[in-house]
Amino acid sequence: MFTTVLVALNNSPSDNAIVEAAGNLVLGPQARVIMVHVLPYADDVAGQDASRPLPPNHDFPHHDIEQHLRACAQRLVDNFPAIEVVLGEPDHEIIRLANIHQVDLIVLGSRGLQGVDRIIEGSVSSRVLEQAPCTVMVVKPKD
Repeated sequence: MFTTVLVALNNSPSDNAIVEAAGNLVLGPQARVIMVHVLPYADDVAGQDASRPLPPNHDFPHHDIEQHLRACAQRLVDNFPAIEVVLGEPDHEIIRLANIHQVDLIVLGSRGLQGVDRIIEGSVSSRVLEQAPCTVMVVKPKD
């Protein structure tokens, strides 16, 4: 049984399938769920160390994303989930948060890229699978 689960969402239509798959897991009453959304850096702060503050004019829709994560979390657990909205490279941040929270399982989606698109754009889910300190569940898009 998983006791700490990180669910990575990206505010897209695939979020419903990810939450549905996570909801099918058997989680005990003491299970911790960490809902995560990683925002990419804007061009003006690309490559900036995450520990540095954002520029004052940086547009960061933190509140809307938190509300979305809380709404999704209510479908999974009764207790209060941890909410993480961070800036950075999605695969790096998901792995970093998995290590910080010492999760047993990461649940994330796949865009379903294939062939040249997968090579050019890269695959967050593949990189997370390679680097994760725990079990990873990749939810494929529904056709």
